[in-house]
Order: sequence, then structure tokens, then C-alpha cells
Amino acid sequence: MSAPRQYQVDAVVIGYVVVGEKDKIVTLFTRDNGKMRAVARGAVRPGSSLGPCVEPLSHGRFYCVQRRSLDLITQAVSLSSYGSLKSDLWRMSCGLYLAELVDLATAEGVAHVALYELMLDVLGRLERSEYSDVLLRYFEVRLLDETGFRPSLQRCLDCGARLRPEDNALSVALGGVVCPECAAHTPDAHTLSLNALKVLRLWLSCPLDVAVRVRMSELLSSELDAHLYRLLLGVLQKEIKSRAWLSRLRQENLLTSSAEASTIASRLEPL
Repeated sequence: MSAPRQYQVDAVVIGYVVVGEKDKIVTLFTRDNGKMRAVARGAVRPGSSLGPCVEPLSHGRFYCVQRRSLDLITQAVSLSSYGSLKSDLWRMSCGLYLAELVDLATAEGVAHVALYELMLDVLGRLERSEYSDVLLRYFEVRLLDETGFRPSLQRCLDCGARLRPEDNALSVALGGVVCPECAAHTPDAHTLSLNALKVLRLWLSCPLDVAVRVRMSELLSSELDAHLYRLLLGVLQKEIKSRAWLSRLRQENLLTSSAEASTIASRLEPL
């Protein structure tokens, strides 16, 4: 019998479930192999060397052994724990939202290198307290693009006419924009302002360094949030649990301690 294959992967922890009293099944988003699950034995025990490395949003290098069922994590080295991000409830909740999106939108074993690198970039910027609304919205639209659901924004998806510089409409069922005339007979059409259309086009064609220069009014930010949420629901066909928590935080403007933040992390991690 040949020895089990050993390998290493760089990954972000996007979720876990506790198994028994001491182990975790960890969901990793890896650079080269996409999403994978692996067992971290003893990770729940106080003082476990694996414990800090398999917390949600931790970025690390994981040394694994291949097995017939789930692979086994034998060692891990932290590359970034995003400690400042995790000590702030809002920023940590934004990170957990990104993790849940990745978990829901990607399949195991399918590489998404650009999405992986974008996630690290966005988490790093969130840790530095950069403009979170732009970061989240940009990540959402690029996730749609990277997973094969890029919204069509150049021509009306009904009549084929080039879109005029005016308010148009977005249809989830059609996967993009329709002109005002066609919107009248498109059941799920929601008005898309010219500024929102311009921002979406920009974000689909520019790097994050350019995207973060966009400063949006509260009205425009809310509009893009609503449109992208509808598009995500249409693709995922599943509720995004951590989004409800983000909405609650925004509405109530909650401030809490890092200890409470850790409690929320364990409650909201994507499964």
C-alpha cells in the first residue's frame, strides 16, 4: 500500500462545523484548487496549535494528508489572522459576508484564482478601514463575473438596442439591462439609474485600486446594493444568512466589544 499523499495549500478559512467535542471540518478557499473541506483534529481544544489557523477569515498555509474521505490538516502556518478586522464587529461581519458568498457561489475543486486574490485584497482593505460599501459591492459584481454570471450591461436584452444615457431597468431573469420601452413588459424589471449603470460598467472593467476611488451617495449605494442582491439571489437560489446581520448592524448602528464580535463569528460562519 502506498503512503498517503502529502501536500500544502494556501487558503482562506470560509467556514467550519464542529464534529464531536474536539474536531472541526473546515471549509477552505484555496488559491489553486478552489473550495475544499478538510478535518482539523483537536482544533476545538484550548491551546491547539491548529485552533487559531482554522478560525473564519484566517489566511494560512495548510499542510494536509490525502485520505479516501475528507483530507486531514496536520499542520498550519498563519499568513494573516486579520486581527484588526476581527476586533471590529462591522468589518468582521463584512468579511464573513464575503466568505459566505464564496462558499455559496463556488463548487469544490474548481479554481477561481482571480476571486481568491480579490478576496485577500478586499479583506486587507477592510482591515485598514477602507470604504466598506464600495468594497462589498465591487466584490459582489466581480464574484458574479468570475463564476460565469456577468450581468449584460451594453444592449437591451429584449430588443437588442444599444442603451441610451438615461434610466434603464435591470432584469434578474434576463441577466442584465433592458431599455425603458422593453421594461414596460418585463415582469421583474427594476429601474436602474444612469449613474448605477456607469458604476457597474466601470467595476466590471477596472481593478480594485480604481474601483475604491468611487465615492457614492447614500442613494446610489442603496440602489446598487438592492440590484446586486437581487442578482445574487437569482444566481444562488438561496438566502445569504450573513446579509441579514449586516442589515441589522447598519440600521441599528451597533457598537460592541471584540468579545461579542467573536461570538457573532462563531454563529455566522458559512457551513
